[in-house]
Amino acid sequence: MNLHSPLAYFALMAIVLSLAALPWFRFLDEPQASGTRYATVDGLRGFLALGVFAFHVVVVRGFIETGRWEAPTDGFYSLLGPIGVSVFFMLTGFLFWGKLLRAQGRMRWTALYIGRLFRIGPMYLAVVLAMLGIVAWRSGFALHEPGNVVMASVLHWLALGMVDTQPDVNGIQASHILAGVTWTIAYEWAFYASLALSAVFARSRAHLLFVLAALTLCLAAKTLWKIDALGFAALFLMGMCVASLLHERVIPRLSDAASSSVALLCLAAIFATSRSGYGTWTGLALACVFYLVCCGTTLFGLLVATTSQRLGRISYSLYLMQGLVLTLVFAAPPLRAFALATAPGHWAVATLGACVLLLSAALGYALIEKPGIALGQRVTRRVHAWRARRSALGVAHRESA
Repeated sequence: MNLHSPLAYFALMAIVLSLAALPWFRFLDEPQASGTRYATVDGLRGFLALGVFAFHVVVVRGFIETGRWEAPTDGFYSLLGPIGVSVFFMLTGFLFWGKLLRAQGRMRWTALYIGRLFRIGPMYLAVVLAMLGIVAWRSGFALHEPGNVVMASVLHWLALGMVDTQPDVNGIQASHILAGVTWTIAYEWAFYASLALSAVFARSRAHLLFVLAALTLCLAAKTLWKIDALGFAALFLMGMCVASLLHERVIPRLSDAASSSVALLCLAAIFATSRSGYGTWTGLALACVFYLVCCGTTLFGLLVATTSQRLGRISYSLYLMQGLVLTLVFAAPPLRAFALATAPGHWAVATLGACVLLLSAALGYALIEKPGIALGQRVTRRVHAWRARRSALGVAHRESA
């Protein structure tokens, strides 16, 4: 087996799924929420995060050998990471545009943004603080740059991903410790900010035409000007398009077996023919797969299995913590030497890292993510209660006057 063999990925996934199926992880099980929850979409999340992890397993090998942090240039793993990120962006567009459509463009914006702050912030801060601890250890707990430069870098990292920079800290390449994954969060924040502007179109029956027109313009501009940000914006718009289609009840009448077969054939075609994970045609083909999943395609039951739902529930922690785990696992001299000796050895160490990541992410979800979400809900209730009291006092004051 060579380093780039797809068999290594499937073996790693089988082991992680088997581990996640153990009774130890029952604390992650929650009753399926009714209404607007999509079980198949939830089940997809974990596979996306672990796909990005497998991509970084190959990147880390090259980094150890050459000192250069570079994506694989071709083959299965060159697509695996970008595909995971692309579908994550589609998923965000789908979920939040769907919320806007159901609310007819009249969102409770305070609740939305407070909820996002407490959903993204706690785990983000946890991994960044851990990264800063590793930076301090690697730099011998001494300053190697002026204090104001180090402080500016630290503040950039503590900005909850809103600043699209990943600066070195005290002369250490901090982004590599986190596998560079935090860059996507800046695009997520930009999308959330754009919702307030696009809300007016969610009030119209022409919401699908708006999304299609915006998507067409975005893809055309991306092709003409080669601007990556436009490509990422197009991915959010593809998810929004799927939400608009489902809102209008445009759902294919296919059996699960048929739709699962079509989805897998599309994925096979992407990996067989695509040269760029962020290419236009790759994105459109992925959008077709995503559309089928949002319509309830289970991939022959895989996405609704208990194990998949557990992985989906902790997908944010899986995504953010992968760099820390890879850094620590490959920093151990015996494991590093074993990994560098052979390709199977490298994937054995990577699989150990995936198991450690699973355990860490499960605990991160239970101890950081979930309490953070609950805290955000309490803050939202208090803000709304304060506004209600203030409004009532205003009415009483006007009546007394």
